[in-house]
Amino acid sequence: MNRRALMTRYPWQSPTASISNAAGSNMPSHPPSQVYLSATLDSDQVRLAAMEQDEPKRRLIRDAAALRKQRGITQVKMAEELGVPCRTLEEWLQGRRYPKGPGQTLLKRWAEKHKGNN
Repeated sequence: MNRRALMTRYPWQSPTASISNAAGSNMPSHPPSQVYLSATLDSDQVRLAAMEQDEPKRRLIRDAAALRKQRGITQVKMAEELGVPCRTLEEWLQGRRYPKGPGQTLLKRWAEKHKGNN
């Protein structure tokens, strides 16, 4: 297979792009502003859905960070108690990453265990 066949084809590169509409151009029949608006709303809705999905994780991390400060322990000590690398815990606490299922379970169990032991 040649290299050109492996390249991604865009609508203006496809063989059907030469077929024109009644006005004689290849432009879509709806105005570009409507296309942009609907694309923006879709991406905003997707972003909002992702944020809503991550909210319980954010709350768990916030509570765990507050509990760590209440107990007066370092991130290194907290990471040792959780059994995760210090860098991983640091990224969770700073919001650069969110824990997946096992990490969430570790944080929940750690928080439940140490809530009453302030």
